[in-house]
Parts: sequence; structure tokens; C-alpha cells
Amino acid sequence: MAYSKSDEIVEITSPKKDSCPIVEAIKEIGGEWRLIVIRYLNDGPMGFNDLLKSIEGLNSKTLSSTLKYLEAHGIVTREVESTRPFRVRYDLTEKGKSLKYSLEDLKRWGQQWIMKKADMPQNGQLP
Repeated sequence: MAYSKSDEIVEITSPKKDSCPIVEAIKEIGGEWRLIVIRYLNDGPMGFNDLLKSIEGLNSKTLSSTLKYLEAHGIVTREVESTRPFRVRYDLTEKGKSLKYSLEDLKRWGQQWIMKKADMPQNGQLP
């Protein structure tokens, strides 16, 4: 299976027999914006512009290529609604929804290790 990213064709290959599942999972969903898009779609289906407005720092070209990648990997579905003007909705597939608990674990980790760091005074000492 392949999808086109501009003039580039990206092949989806099977992992090697002796590869690590963690490494393979990170290769598939660990791109800069992939997990962030998955996190927002975890709350329910969203339109392209809704995603674009929700995710700070993400531009439309990058969002488009990220959604195409996630769709090609069976993580996201794309549905064109027959309204005028037409609207495209993105949602997680069963495979994408299965990341729910991993996202919850990442949230807890972020709260414990990153958000606490944001509360830390400039001198690095805990209050």
C-alpha cells in the first residue's frame, strides 16, 4: 500500500520479524503531529478546519499530510459529507481508538513529569 505526499510515494512496509513492537509503534504513530491529531480525534469526529483551529502551531499542509498518513495506516477514516458546501469529517478507526489507554498513560506521564516542570521556579527547585 502506498500514498502520495506531494511528489513522493511512501510505501507502507511490514515490520521485520525480529523487530521490537515498541519501536514499530513509535515509527507508525510517533511523527511530530500524529499523536496530537489522534489525541484530538479521540474526543470524537472533527472537520479539517476544526482540527486546524484546535492544534496550535499546525499548518494546513502539515495537517493534510498527517491525516493522509494516518488514513493510509488505518488509524483515521475520512468521510465526505454530501452537504453544500461539502464537509470532510475525520474519525478514528477501531485501530485508532485502541490507542485510548496509551493516550491516557501519556497524559498521566505528562502531568507527572512535564506539567510539574512548568510549575517549577526558575532556579529549578521545587516549592
